[in-house]
Amino acid sequence: MESSATPASERPATEVTFLPFAFASTTGIFILIGATSSLFGPLLVSFTHRFHLSLPSAGAALSVYFVGALFGVLPGWLGMKRLEGRVVLVISLLTVALGACGASLAHRWALFLVSVFFIGLGFGGLDISLNTLLARTSLQGRAFRLSVGNAGYGVGAVICPLIIVLVRPNNFPLIFAGIGVVALILSTLNGGVHAPPLHAELLQRRISAMKAERRPILITFVVAYILYVAIETGAAGWMATQLHGEGFSQSAGSFVTAGFWSGMAIGRSLGGPLYHRLSDKILVLGGLALAIIICLAAFARPLAPYAYPLLGLILASIFPMGLMWYSMLCPHDSDGISWLILFMMIGGVAGPGALSLMVSIFSVHVVPLTIAVFAGLDLLTFASALRFKSLAVR
Repeated sequence: MESSATPASERPATEVTFLPFAFASTTGIFILIGATSSLFGPLLVSFTHRFHLSLPSAGAALSVYFVGALFGVLPGWLGMKRLEGRVVLVISLLTVALGACGASLAHRWALFLVSVFFIGLGFGGLDISLNTLLARTSLQGRAFRLSVGNAGYGVGAVICPLIIVLVRPNNFPLIFAGIGVVALILSTLNGGVHAPPLHAELLQRRISAMKAERRPILITFVVAYILYVAIETGAAGWMATQLHGEGFSQSAGSFVTAGFWSGMAIGRSLGGPLYHRLSDKILVLGGLALAIIICLAAFARPLAPYAYPLLGLILASIFPMGLMWYSMLCPHDSDGISWLILFMMIGGVAGPGALSLMVSIFSVHVVPLTIAVFAGLDLLTFASALRFKSLAVR
């Protein structure tokens, strides 16, 4: 049984379909990359001990991870144009496995960062391929698939901080080794993904004639997603360190990080039903407005451990519903979605990088205020997209 109810003879030639086990495997990949992305925040203090670094220097691991992701998006995008989707998934998973194994064995900071770069490289390929594949599925049920798939990311991000508590932060090489093994296993489970390459897509060639009309929409959403990723990665990467600086234990920081991603997973699993009751625009704009309030609450020490899980719940729908918003403005524009995912990785570098700078100047107490500023800018950017009307494909 395929993920689309449309008969095969009536589907566009490049519409993506999943056999049930393949969609489950795809959700498993989301879980893996969520787990990997949530590793670094709770481990920053452990990095300082193992590699004899300052805290801002240890924060470079998160930035290097997203630099790798930024570079990984480009080959992932080109691969989607020339290769079947499942081939891109396999190559990206093997890259994650290589980097994770290297990180588990590295005893020098430079070698560790190189390995983290390769993990990010694979993450970038997976992020663009997974979201592009889901955005190319049938419109019927697309919001559900985007929400459920990205909820898997949140589930993985919950699991990993809890594993850190169980294994103990100083034994983090074991966690990286486990990620490598899981990536290898998942690389064998993508046979049920039907995703032809995009190079011959007639509709995409028609859309290319509309680039002048699409450009302001695309630029607006690119900036909005850069800011969103800066919020998500900045919060996930620095909340545990902020809490540690406020006097909470490392384990407490890991639990709060898990709470943040639990909120993210729960919120995204509700994305489909919420989309039918509200709209993609309301979910995005309302989420960002509430995020500003929650970040300001996290500035108060007694509220911080409770504010961050709530922040995850509030932010949950922004990523998938933003993609829905864009896909409704620019129907069938897989190429534009690829550009979005390519450039949004800048936020994964800029967000943690800006926070590292602010922490080095003002201390960890400035973390929630910096995230609130990003949320405010993102709200203004997404709100500016209300001026656009949907582009009909000629």
